[in-house]
Order: sequence, then C-alpha cells, then structure tokens
Amino acid sequence: MKSEDVKITNVDVHKDSSSKSTDYSISKSNIPSYSKILVPDDGKEFSDKALNYAISISNLSGAEVVILRIIENIEKMGDTSVSVSQNIEPDAKGGFKHNVGGELVTAMEEKIKKCEEAGAKNKMSYEIKVGHAADQLMKACEETRYDLVVMSTSHLDSWLRSLFSEARKIISKIDTPVLLVQ
Repeated sequence: MKSEDVKITNVDVHKDSSSKSTDYSISKSNIPSYSKILVPDDGKEFSDKALNYAISISNLSGAEVVILRIIENIEKMGDTSVSVSQNIEPDAKGGFKHNVGGELVTAMEEKIKKCEEAGAKNKMSYEIKVGHAADQLMKACEETRYDLVVMSTSHLDSWLRSLFSEARKIISKIDTPVLLVQ
C-alpha cells in the first residue's frame, strides 16, 4: 500500500448518530480556510491576547474578525452607558434601524482602531449582546457561520472565568472549531 493511499475516517458520534463517516485525511481539500473569526471580549486587557491571535490568523487568511462583547450583569457596568434609538423608517429587511451610541460603543470602536494601528489588514466589526456569556456565545455561533472562535482562557475576574467552567459544554454544542489562548 502506497502512503498516498492511506486514509483515516472516523464516525463522528457527537454530530450525528447515523453511520455517516467524516474524512479526516490530510489533503488539500481538508485544510481549513477562514472567512469569519469570532472573538469573545470582556473589555479587559487579557482578552486582547485572543484578539491578537485572531488578527494574525486573519492577516494570513483574509478573514473578517468579529469581536463579541457580552454584557452579563448590566447592573455592574457602573457609569458605562449605551443609548439606543430607533428610526421610524423600516430598513430593507422590513425591520427598523437602531442607532446605538455611548461609552461602550466608543470603547469598541477604539479597540478596532487599535487593531488597525497594530496591523490588522482585514475587515473588523463588533457585536454587543446582553445575557449569559456561554449562552450568547453558543447563540452567536448558531446564528452566524463562523469558521473559528478564538478565546482567552486565564481571566480570573471576568465572565470568561465562568465561561471556561462551561467550556466543555460550549465546545460540544457548537460546530465551530475553537482556539483557546492561554
């Protein structure tokens, strides 16, 4: 048997209980490509480490980086403000346009500006969601087809700590590959 004839296939019991096999062989068609990378962010400096990795991967692949800020406990936000206003005119999808402003939006826009100054070459955007961090992350992965999630793992005083106590649950419930940065 020639070395190029070797092919490894396994049944993926986590995704489908049928006898469907998944091809894990090393080949050009199985090397992943990235077009959209999700980076959960809690606004603290350690989260920037994961963002740096995402930027590096983006610069190599051309992928868009989406920063996801999840607000778990809005009461703990102190003086931070977010104002939302709604236009009366419906948008093209039949919904209404929302104008979001405030300190949180300014901070996210500053973060993107710093990324661009640091050498980010591709599109960067952000989303702000309110709710339980793990649930919002899983929901974001269900709603949008991300190619990769890049998260930091050592954040003792943030929602990311609680997130990683549930990391196994999250990883098993999303189909998106996850890169954990320590």
